[in-house]
Amino acid sequence: MTLRVQFGRRLRRVGMRIGAVGAVAVLAVGPMAASAAPGEVTLGLKTLGLGKSLTFPGAAHEVSLTLPLLPGLVPTAIVGTVQLPPHVGRGAMEVHSGERLLDRVEIPVAPRAPIRLGLAGAEVVDNAISVTLASSLISDAGFCVTDWLGRPLALTEVGVVYSGEEVQPTTVADFLPPVLQRLTIYLPADPAEVESAAAMTLSAAVIARYGSQPVTVAVRPIPASGEIPDDPLDLLERQVVIGESPNPGLRLSPGPKPRLTINGEKKSLPDQMRLLVSDLTKVAISSAATAVALPQAPIIAPERTTLGELGQTQLTSTALGAVRVDVGIDQSRLGRPSKDVRVRLHGSYTPLPNTLNGQLTVTAGDIHIDSWPVDASGRFDRWISVPNSVLGRFTTLSVTFHQAGLTHGCGLEQPLTLTIDPSSEVTSNAANPPIPSGFGALPQALLPDVQVGLRTPGFADTARAVTVLTGLQRLTAIPMRPELVPFDQAVQSKTPAVLIAANGDVPESIRLPLTQTDAGLALTDTEGKPITRITIDPTTPFASLQSTWSGGRTVVVGTSSNAPEHFNRILEWLDADLDRWSRLHGSVLFQADNRAPEFVDTDTMATPAPSTAEMDTVARILTAAGAAVVLVGVLVGIGILVRRGRR
Repeated sequence: MTLRVQFGRRLRRVGMRIGAVGAVAVLAVGPMAASAAPGEVTLGLKTLGLGKSLTFPGAAHEVSLTLPLLPGLVPTAIVGTVQLPPHVGRGAMEVHSGERLLDRVEIPVAPRAPIRLGLAGAEVVDNAISVTLASSLISDAGFCVTDWLGRPLALTEVGVVYSGEEVQPTTVADFLPPVLQRLTIYLPADPAEVESAAAMTLSAAVIARYGSQPVTVAVRPIPASGEIPDDPLDLLERQVVIGESPNPGLRLSPGPKPRLTINGEKKSLPDQMRLLVSDLTKVAISSAATAVALPQAPIIAPERTTLGELGQTQLTSTALGAVRVDVGIDQSRLGRPSKDVRVRLHGSYTPLPNTLNGQLTVTAGDIHIDSWPVDASGRFDRWISVPNSVLGRFTTLSVTFHQAGLTHGCGLEQPLTLTIDPSSEVTSNAANPPIPSGFGALPQALLPDVQVGLRTPGFADTARAVTVLTGLQRLTAIPMRPELVPFDQAVQSKTPAVLIAANGDVPESIRLPLTQTDAGLALTDTEGKPITRITIDPTTPFASLQSTWSGGRTVVVGTSSNAPEHFNRILEWLDADLDRWSRLHGSVLFQADNRAPEFVDTDTMATPAPSTAEMDTVARILTAAGAAVVLVGVLVGIGILVRRGRR
């Protein structure tokens, strides 16, 4: 049975002509791509790795975008749907390239309206164009609205219209385009260990290279005949054939549907993978190339770094009354699970006149961390300690500058600007076990090196491992370095690991939050203390994806009750919406029958004492599967018995 590892949708072309540049036209923009006039294709903003929507707070605001040129395709327009805030009398949106005005459109005064901004005349620099979208709003007569900060103007369903026809690569250097929609990897139906390892390395490296772009990865088998299937080639798709061979190298086939064949042996094949995804491909200006002993770039997890080194470079904002700057602390960029995080915030703010006073406040979500009054210097320099209890995979610190005192009347307020210096220092200590635990520890607890063990080596488990690795790689800009090792070695190792045991049979030495016993299922917390036991019909099939701290390292385990098709359903569910990978929480993702997978957080169930609803999560799934479930838990000395009948 072929298991497809797929993270997106194929592009569809629709014969629909768009109106003249600058005119307002109706256009449906999907999350991946839509189409326009013949010779045009619309790529969603998310497809380009630029987010989902654009917001324009205040009466006037600017947003800058860098749009890549694609092989044979040039960006010609930006389209989307404008969502207006209330009490707007009129508005306009412009697009600039440097000092040049490219287009201006009056915004229709309606809650939602389509818009199209032409890009003709944009300056091309480094194979891309940089444009600035500028909005301006005027409030209705009788209303004095100057900020609309709570409900800003938004441009949703944003797409970039490209004109031309895609040009296929003719050299290894041009094989990977600036935007990649889909990567199809062909493996032998019974792959050798080196071929399975190469597929994992390549898929994770490609996801890391393209960052926030939602690249689809599909793993396809090569029949025993050795003839590669003649699959259609979608827009911005690349096809790669991996094979074990004593003649290492990368070779691009000619023709309208070129395929890149990557050959090598255990020592040489990883070098070919690194050549393909590294900057060294720029010198491979022929249809064939060979890499020899390329070193891996070292990844060091420092105890001290800066906000700029963590990717936080745009840390300034301007508004009226109160201005906020969000600072992100990404544990994966710290390179390890961390605790005791401290940030030395220093920067500047608009000095206030004597009639006003103000303060700076730091919060994490609803948690107040620190605050202090401002002075006339317009500068601040303060160490902030982030409580371990608020740390997540990604923690947002909101720094807000509030002003209070005598105002100057409608339309006469002076804007406030708050800037945090990207050189602000960040310190942390390694957290063992990680904070938070479970899925919250991913992917930082697997960086940089992670071992992969397949209980049943072969094509199916290789494809499953590719799904898990690419899903976790999407959560970080730091490249993961997977190493395929024998299953028993990954079980006994001290290195973080991903274990694929789709048929079950996970050794007892791996301490899992959810385990199968002779009587049913058992739930334990991160310390291995029992929470409850669930008695189920032994014929009920189920599967799970779990993250646990076992043997002094983090282990991710995919397993089932000898029902691999249910584990496949978990992976398919995660693939159906890529954002689900970033929403992984708890420690167990559980699936039974035809129900959607559900998360189980054993730590929440253990402390404080769990409620009946929390304890019943797994039982409810199994009941829907036709099982007779009896859930027994000891809750602070009170026994709770939950019975459910057979459906």
